[in-house]
Amino acid sequence: MSELFVSNLGTWESRSISLGPTMSVTVPPLPSNEARVGKCYNNVMSAISRQDGEAVYGWALTDFGPHRISGDKTPEPLYRRWLNHVLWRDAEGQMWEVSPNAVIDDHSEREFLPTEFIPDATATFEIHSEEEWFTRPSRYLPVRPEGITVADYLTKAQLAPNAGERNRWLGEALNALSLAGFRPREWKVEMIGKRTGSIWLIAE
Repeated sequence: MSELFVSNLGTWESRSISLGPTMSVTVPPLPSNEARVGKCYNNVMSAISRQDGEAVYGWALTDFGPHRISGDKTPEPLYRRWLNHVLWRDAEGQMWEVSPNAVIDDHSEREFLPTEFIPDATATFEIHSEEEWFTRPSRYLPVRPEGITVADYLTKAQLAPNAGERNRWLGEALNALSLAGFRPREWKVEMIGKRTGSIWLIAE
C-alpha cells in the first residue's frame, strides 16, 4: 500500500474513543492577511495580542471517510475525522475561525471557511515555544454502526508506536472497508518527524 508523507502536528496519549452525542457549533471565519495555513496556534495568539480575547481548544470536524476517488455516494461514509484545533474567542464571547485552509488544487492559495467545532477544554496543545507546538492526533469517529471497526483500526494506527505496527492496523482497516461494501485502494498518512498525523483511507 502506498503512503504519502506530508507535514502535520500531533501527539496524544489516549485510549479507545467512545463518545456519546456531542453538540458542535459552526464558527464563522475572520480573514486576515497575516494568518498562515497550518498555524492555528500562532494565528490565535496573534489575534489575542491585537484584540485581547482568549484561545478555545477543541476539535474541528472535517472530512468523512473513506475518500472516494470515483465520486460514488454509496455505500455511505463510515466515519469522520476530527482535528485537534484552536479558535479565537473575542472579548464579547464570539468565537472566530482565524486560520485559513489551503486550496486543494493550489497550495499557494488559501481560503477562510466556517469551521464545525466541538469545544473541549482538555484538548490543549503541547507547546514548547511559539514556533514549536504539537496538536493531539486526529480522532476517527464512526457515523454509523458499520464504521465502528474501521474507526477503531484507524485509532490503533494513529497511536501505533512504529511504522510497522501502524501499517498493520491500516491493512486491517482496508480489509474492514471491503467487508463494509467498499473497494479499498490505498492509504495516505501525514507525518511530522516520527509523529503520525492524519490518516486517510482511499476507496474506489
